Amino acid sequence: MNTKKLKIAYWSVLILFSIGILSSAIPSILKLPYAVAHFCNVLKMPEYLLVFTGVLKLAGLIALYIPNYPKLREWTFSAFAFDLIGAWYCNLNGTNSFLFAMPVLVFLLVLFILYYLNSKLYPLSSVSTKRKNPEYIGILH
Repeated sequence: MNTKKLKIAYWSVLILFSIGILSSAIPSILKLPYAVAHFCNVLKMPEYLLVFTGVLKLAGLIALYIPNYPKLREWTFSAFAFDLIGAWYCNLNGTNSFLFAMPVLVFLLVLFILYYLNSKLYPLSSVSTKRKNPEYIGILH
């Protein structure tokens, strides 16, 4: 896959992912009644966590759009993975229905596709420049 097609695929999946995160974060931040009802009654979570998780999702989404910080993006992907796995687990236990928890797994798949495309477009260097320096790790010649 050439770079242009890879970038188009990456940005398309990122926009799709962003729409999904925003559809979860905004109702959480605004404490919309249906979000509070699902979070508190179905998932049995305390209401104060609703706004907190919404703000963190929004911050993570902003971090995905910041250029030139690949490690920040890596940490953001892992945070979203933990969030989505936790959401799946809570939905599965709160509803006792695998079918109701299935959309979260589909969204997790979208996250993995986004991570794969990101790693192809913006690969991290395998060895840090600090590790190449013998004085950094205390080995003197």
